[in-house]
Amino acid sequence: MRREAKISHGSIFGTLLHMAGAEWIWLERWHGHSPAKAEAWSLWTTESSPDLATLNERWRDIIDRRARYISALDETRLAAELPFKLLSGDPNSMRLVDQMQHVANHATLHRGQVVGMIRQLGIDPPSTDLLFYLRREISPK
Repeated sequence: MRREAKISHGSIFGTLLHMAGAEWIWLERWHGHSPAKAEAWSLWTTESSPDLATLNERWRDIIDRRARYISALDETRLAAELPFKLLSGDPNSMRLVDQMQHVANHATLHRGQVVGMIRQLGIDPPSTDLLFYLRREISPK
């Protein structure tokens, strides 16, 4: 999990930590709090999440909070511009639906990186393709 790889976040664990942290940042923005870079990433370190169990617990909390947030949305709110600050502190604004699409796309990128690192370790990774997920979890059997 922590074996160094020549990839943007250094290791499988580092990439997972980045993914969870990014999802937390966006969820905070959707709740009206735009953390600055120093605040945001200081909360998502190997010290704050020293092992996979801790990271998983923290990530599950994000998923639960996000599900509650999404369940209260309607089409008007999804289509509305939602202002936020970038990690640099600069102001920005995007439609909420576009922000959510970005979060999903960001996770897709990094899941692919994790799969690549798993393969480098000689392990057969699980499928992360949306089509396989839909067939397995959503489509009628």
